[in-house]
Amino acid sequence: MVKCRKYLAVAILLLITINFAASSKAYSEEPGKAQFIVPLLYHHIVPDGIPSPKNPAVISLSEFEAQMKFLYENGYYTVSLKELEDFLSGSGNLPRKAVLITFDDGYESNYSLAFPVLRKYGFKAVIFLIGKDMLERDSGNIPHLSDIQITQMAESGLIEFGSHTFDAHYYLDGRPVATAMSEEELKRDFERIKATFEAKGLPLPFAISYPYGKYEGKVLSVAKRFYELGFTTERGVINKDSNRYKLCRNVVLPGTDVEKFRKLLNAWEYNSPGVIFKIGSKTAQVKDRIANLAAPPILVNGRALVPVRIAGEALGLELKWDSEDNVLVLSRESEKVLIKLNSPYAVKSYGEMVNMGAKPVLKGGVLLVPVNLFRELSFNVKWDSKANTIEIF
Repeated sequence: MVKCRKYLAVAILLLITINFAASSKAYSEEPGKAQFIVPLLYHHIVPDGIPSPKNPAVISLSEFEAQMKFLYENGYYTVSLKELEDFLSGSGNLPRKAVLITFDDGYESNYSLAFPVLRKYGFKAVIFLIGKDMLERDSGNIPHLSDIQITQMAESGLIEFGSHTFDAHYYLDGRPVATAMSEEELKRDFERIKATFEAKGLPLPFAISYPYGKYEGKVLSVAKRFYELGFTTERGVINKDSNRYKLCRNVVLPGTDVEKFRKLLNAWEYNSPGVIFKIGSKTAQVKDRIANLAAPPILVNGRALVPVRIAGEALGLELKWDSEDNVLVLSRESEKVLIKLNSPYAVKSYGEMVNMGAKPVLKGGVLLVPVNLFRELSFNVKWDSKANTIEIF
């Protein structure tokens, strides 16, 4: 417990942000038709000139408006949930430049600030509502949408509403509570938000956004009984092979100017950084070159551990090692995660503690870390059991 508290305190100081992951696929395009959809995730928007909390879920109105203007001027098409389902089932085609705009939590700013901009450009969007906040809109620090605001947006034909659970959007003992709930508890929660939508005269929720993007345990299996689509916070694109219950979204962070936004939209057309390790081999493939390793990747109780320095460099991470406390901090822009030698736990966004399944170890002065660490950072990890290789991208 003491160690857990120490990790949590350090994590809060780090201002850890929401995960990102990279995709290594480059998609060949059929002229005029989308081969993938870029999903965007927003939360709360604040007016310019008003100090906003240092929170990766809050962006300014001018940033949001500039991003929507960029989409409009560059011919992007905004996708509805039904169009997304048709795309995944292969029964529908979309214009080549396709985006899905989503909002989590249902803050009032989605109506007062975001909706006028969306309406100006005729853009569709999806807002994932928390059932409890639909009934108690002033329960938190930030007001949530009122019944009238929800109705007006729904009647516009531009805005759809999905589920963000009824009352499972909080942490308990450093863990998203939804991932700790029993199957019966989840069913009751999903039934309650369904009933709330019915009482408000809204179409029943067609999709769910998992709280904090987490769908471990029974969340996924129960969600499949209630919804047609499920969304995470993992970074990437949606293509026709995507798992419809593990759909990714790209969080749009504060400070995302038009140039950064353009790169976000275009990044998926090119190969992203990545690395391939082979268990027991002292070489690794980093994109188009071979890197020599001072220590090879190993298996410990069926878990793969790889040299963190090579992996970090290949993935564009910044590494800071505290030799006194045996603590390593991995950073990518404003995103950070902390691990400690000889502990299987990593500390990530908002103090969440994650069991990586194995402890980092030092071998000949080289720090080897479980590949699950990179998965928890929302990078993709592929294990080939026949070749004994691990690809991280």
